[in-house]
Amino acid sequence: MSSSINPYIRDRATADQSLACGPGRKRLSHPIASLGLFFVTIASGIAAHEASAQTQLRHSEPASLVIAAATPEAAPKAATSATPAAASAANADTVRNEMGKPLQAIQDLLKAGKGAEALQRLKEIEAFANRTPYENYILERMRGAAASLSGDADTAAKAFDAVIASGRLSAAEKIKILEAVAGNFYRAKNYSKTAEWCARYFKEGGSEGGMRTLWVQSMYMAGDFDGAARELLVDFQMLEKAGKNPPEDRLQLLASIYQRKKDAAGYASTVEKLLTFYPKKDYWAEAIYRVSTRQGFPDRLVMDVARLKMATGNLRTANEYFEYAQMALTAGFSFEANRFLEQGFAEKVLGSGDEADRHRRLRTMVTKSVEEDRKSLTALKNEASAGKDGNAMLNVGYSLVLAGESAEGLRLMEKGLGIKGVKRPEDAKLLYGSALLMAGQRDKARAVFGSVQGDGTSELAKLWAVLAASNR
Repeated sequence: MSSSINPYIRDRATADQSLACGPGRKRLSHPIASLGLFFVTIASGIAAHEASAQTQLRHSEPASLVIAAATPEAAPKAATSATPAAASAANADTVRNEMGKPLQAIQDLLKAGKGAEALQRLKEIEAFANRTPYENYILERMRGAAASLSGDADTAAKAFDAVIASGRLSAAEKIKILEAVAGNFYRAKNYSKTAEWCARYFKEGGSEGGMRTLWVQSMYMAGDFDGAARELLVDFQMLEKAGKNPPEDRLQLLASIYQRKKDAAGYASTVEKLLTFYPKKDYWAEAIYRVSTRQGFPDRLVMDVARLKMATGNLRTANEYFEYAQMALTAGFSFEANRFLEQGFAEKVLGSGDEADRHRRLRTMVTKSVEEDRKSLTALKNEASAGKDGNAMLNVGYSLVLAGESAEGLRLMEKGLGIKGVKRPEDAKLLYGSALLMAGQRDKARAVFGSVQGDGTSELAKLWAVLAASNR
């Protein structure tokens, strides 16, 4: 039989490996440039998360504390009497008359945004002896506002701690102050303190979504990766219950966290979520690279990697297209070789440059093989169907799928899988699953990929399953 299809190649990877790793030939490597794009994408996600945190800061500007300090509710009320009898009202919400003028001047400075000057004028209030609890409350509230305006986050925090401890704040006021102090520390790049005050904010009943962004970002910046990951996962669970997808920038941040923690399992799981919800080429490039280059990954699966690259749009170089086409042709899959070449030419990756003539010669050879194989497909199908060789059924069935006869090809492949003696049955299931996906049978493909076991094959199958579940 003149056909180039060899229905009796029991281990299709033998031919693949001889081409990939034989004398004088280097094993194909992943284009590192695509990895660079992935990490740029991750970095842009972290930057986007940081931008969200900065947006939240605009809602907790020092000015909000100034307004809070100068509202009528917070404004000091001067006592109407300075007689000894007024001592009985020491705990009332009033300040002595002689404080009125300097306090009003300080309020005016705060409204004008002059925090440093206000801090200096507060020394006049500090000079008063035997201050009442209410007078101390007013003093610390104004000190907190003034320190916030002048960028002194530590002084502001200490002052507002005293204000909170006074017990005079409403729940809403307390939450507003906690939010603003957290913002002060973030602007001062004191991320651990930011996280501390964000935690207090939520403990007191705060619920602003932007504050969660600020909290997670501050923990990340402070190096508290466990805390940041914990809160991100809580957010994701809440979103899942609400039927919503996790935002891309937060998934990117979580991936970065797991990278820094050297948590391979967490990182892989997060990248899979990125692939599921945001199936970008760069994410696929990184995921395929991570699996296929790990120590101990079987060389025999090189063509399975090539198929996944093609399915996700991650064949990028002329060398990849050319070498994979050669491998497919040597393995007896001329139709698959033709797919690699035609896509390479369509993308204008092949057919130009110093190797253009070589590309065209291989294309001519593959075109001739396809013509011969198409003529003999029916005879090969009948021969394989009548026989008892599961390997032959799988190979001929796969060629039928590639040739556009999906129903017949898948039927033959499924029959072949059920026959004892198939060499490397897990590899065979991986091939069958990819054929199902090629034929548009996503649900069945996912089920097949989910059943694949074994070193290397199961890792690739997991990625194939994600692809089958995505909306590519």
